[in-house]
Amino acid sequence: MYFGTKLAVFIIACGLVLGQSDNQQVDDPDRILFPESTNQNTADNIKRSPARSKPDDNVLLASLKIAQRMNSIESYEEFLEFVNVPEDKKIHIAGRIGNSGERSNAERPKPATCIPELQPVSLRQENRPSTFYYPSCTRIKRCGGCCGHYLLTCQPVASEIRNFEVIVSEIDENLQVTYKGKEIVALEEHTKCKCDCKVKAEHCNEKQVYERDECRCACTNTDEEEKCKANNDVKLWDNEVCTCACREIEECSTGSYFDHNTCRCQRVPIFSQFGDLSKKVGYRFGQTQRPENVPPVIVTLDASDPRRKHKDDPEY
Repeated sequence: MYFGTKLAVFIIACGLVLGQSDNQQVDDPDRILFPESTNQNTADNIKRSPARSKPDDNVLLASLKIAQRMNSIESYEEFLEFVNVPEDKKIHIAGRIGNSGERSNAERPKPATCIPELQPVSLRQENRPSTFYYPSCTRIKRCGGCCGHYLLTCQPVASEIRNFEVIVSEIDENLQVTYKGKEIVALEEHTKCKCDCKVKAEHCNEKQVYERDECRCACTNTDEEEKCKANNDVKLWDNEVCTCACREIEECSTGSYFDHNTCRCQRVPIFSQFGDLSKKVGYRFGQTQRPENVPPVIVTLDASDPRRKHKDDPEY
């Protein structure tokens, strides 16, 4: 009994120590990150984090301008001049990054700026498995690199066409590789790149206007947006397409349909010259006979209806 009590206390103490160690690993901003050991912890931490609110237009505009400025920075020293670093922190940063014995084996990563860089590009003109191209691909310069903001991508602003000669062969009926000929393959090579908006004006629909400084399509139907948000119990505003959509789509039974205006299932109306019969007393879906207290429904035929035309009696 005494041994069991000591064992239980030891297990609880170990759990507390391990829990504190995990919390320190997640909360320490200066810890060294190893992707193979922290991916799961990072994913769990993101799931536990509260949902972030959408930044207002001023913050978004400022972040884009800062990202554009940072994309032109080429060194740590230039970056530290751009950032407001308190005086008491400058020595700490220099010690951690530069000459500290604790982190002396840490490397400074070279910025992957937006520039033309060699990338593999396919030379195949056909995807038939029986056709072979040699070489099948080559490396030419294409725009690549980071732009520091989720609304920006590295894009070409100047390019030229380069022609490459490839040898084409194919498998014949004897399953032998046979020479077919030579082909000229034209590839576009990027010569100049820049970080630019991922969303372009052509991505906006008829309900949107393009905001170039904010790299986004802004909704113009603000009245619909306000009405939708006022009815947010059942509806949700979609900023991507500027429409009001139901939060949940129900599957309706036979004889009903889902109304996207009310976000509910509605009965399919039956129309005649007397109006909507589904709203009249005595008529229900699934009813096979007319009640005695309901007059019969008489539907008049138009004069041009073929059912009113005279037909000759059949000859026997």
